Amino acid sequence: MIEGFNIVCFGPSDWWGMNPSCTTHIMRRLAKRNKVLYINPFSSDLLAVTTSNGLMRRIVRKLKSISKFIRQPEEGLYVFSPVFLPIQGKQFIDATNDFLLKLQIKIVCTFLRMSKSILWVENLRAADTLGWFDAIITIYHVSDLFEECPYTGRKEILHRREQTLRDKSDVLVCVSKKLYELNMVRGCNVLYLPHGVDFELFQQAASNGRWPEELADIKRPIVGYYGTLTHHNDLESLLWCAEKLPDVSFVFAGETTDGDFSELMRQPNVYFLGKLPYERIPHLCACFDVCMLHWKMTEWIKYCNPLKMFEYMASGKPIVSVPIEEVMQYSDIISIASTKEQFPNAIQWELQNDTPERASKRIDIARQHSWDSHIERLSNIISEALKTKTRQETDLK
Repeated sequence: MIEGFNIVCFGPSDWWGMNPSCTTHIMRRLAKRNKVLYINPFSSDLLAVTTSNGLMRRIVRKLKSISKFIRQPEEGLYVFSPVFLPIQGKQFIDATNDFLLKLQIKIVCTFLRMSKSILWVENLRAADTLGWFDAIITIYHVSDLFEECPYTGRKEILHRREQTLRDKSDVLVCVSKKLYELNMVRGCNVLYLPHGVDFELFQQAASNGRWPEELADIKRPIVGYYGTLTHHNDLESLLWCAEKLPDVSFVFAGETTDGDFSELMRQPNVYFLGKLPYERIPHLCACFDVCMLHWKMTEWIKYCNPLKMFEYMASGKPIVSVPIEEVMQYSDIISIASTKEQFPNAIQWELQNDTPERASKRIDIARQHSWDSHIERLSNIISEALKTKTRQETDLK
C-alpha cells in the first residue's frame, strides 16, 4: 500500500448518513498509512430535484451532517461536511457557493497541513474546485454514468463537469467494463477496476450461523435484498414474484427514498425491515436463501456495477439478477432474468438446483476481489501515475 501521502477525497455519499460506498471502504484502508480528508457531497440542487419522495429526509440528513463540520472517526481519517447553498445553475449563487467552498476547504486543508495532496474525485461537483489545489495527481473514480443521474434535471451541468474531470485527471478508474469502454475514447490513462468486498466480514457471518432477530418470525425460504429502495427497483417484477411464489418470503432491508412500494408492502409474504446498520447486514445476508439484484434496465443501471454482488458472493449465496453486463460475466453461477416472467422461475431454479460447488466458486471469486487486494492494485496504479507525471514534468523543464 502507498504510504505517507495526503489524500483529499470528494466522496459520492454522505459518510455519516449512509451505509459505506466503495469509496468509503477504500479511504478507510488508505487512512491506515496516509492522511485522508473525506469531503462529504456538496452538490444538492433543490431546484432540479426530479423526485420529491423522501426529500425532507434527505434535507434533515444533510443538515445533521453539516452540523458535524469536521470530525475524525478513525486514526488518519478526517470527514468534512462543508456549508453550501443547495441550488445550482444561477450565476450569483454558483459564485457564492464557490467562494464559500473554497474558503472552507482551504481553511480545513491548512489546519490539517495538507498542502500537497492526491485528489480522489467521485463527486462531479468537485470539477469546479480542481484549480484550488496543488495536487500531486488527480484520480477520477468513475463509479456511475453520472450524466444520466436520475436525481437532477440539469444534465448540461453534469456533462460539463464530467468532461472537465476527464480532461484534467491523470487517471480514470472505472468500476464497470461499459464505463471503461465509454471512457477509453479519451485515449489516456483509463483503467478498469471493479468494486471490492469486505470478504472476511461476510464470510465469517455466513459461517457462524447466527440468526438475526429481524428474521425471527419470517419463514423460509427467504429471498432477500438490502440497499436503498427507489423507483429504480423493478416493482412490477417484484410484485409478480411475490404473487407467483406465495410460499417464499421476500425480505427488503433499506431506506425507501422514492418510489411507491405500498402495493408490494401489502403482500402477505413481503417484509420490509427498514434501514439497518452496516455491521448487521452480513448476518442478514447470511440468512437469505437467494439474493436479488432487481432494477429497471435504464442507462443508469446498464453502466453500473452493483457493490453488493461480491458481498452476496462472499456469503456463498445464490443470486438472481437482471442482465447487467458486470453480472452476466458470472452467468454460470448467477441466474439472469431479463423479464418479469423469468424472475420467479430463476428464483425457483436457484432454490432447487444450487450446489456446494457453485457456492464455493462464488466464494472464491469474492475472495479475489477483497478490498485489501484492490487497495494493492490501486496503490500500484497511483505509484505508476506519480512516476508518469514526474517524467512529464521533467521533460517540460
